[in-house]
Amino acid sequence: MGGEKPDCGKEICCYECEQREGCVNACNYYEDEPERASECEDRFNDENALVTMKQEAAGVIKAIANLTLQKKAIEEQEKAMRVQLMAAMEKYGVKSFENEDVKFTYVAATTRTTVDSTKLKKDLPDVAAKYSKTSNVSASVKITVKE
Repeated sequence: MGGEKPDCGKEICCYECEQREGCVNACNYYEDEPERASECEDRFNDENALVTMKQEAAGVIKAIANLTLQKKAIEEQEKAMRVQLMAAMEKYGVKSFENEDVKFTYVAATTRTTVDSTKLKKDLPDVAAKYSKTSNVSASVKITVKE
């Protein structure tokens, strides 16, 4: 026993679909007998749908997981290399250089005021001064990819 699958492409029983109301493709097999929906061979519950989706998308899931791990490793590698490059740029006083693909710019350490509002300074200069905070900002290397 089972209802026909709708033309919408979903692999879920229409009775379980949150978009069933107003759907022109919804099957009406159990419309008059909703208590029999559990007998529908096309019916997926949340657990079955998750298992089926994982099986169907296993290759993509594995590929994304691998890419995510590789991305994290590459980002860690890049961070360490940026530190080395920044040290070399500081040692030799190089502020900027580029090749055909990438431009590297040394950004010197500086300070930053974190509470900085033009309106607050204008309207309440004493309060703005009282709650302003100055902190050190580490040096960094800016990398711009050319297009």
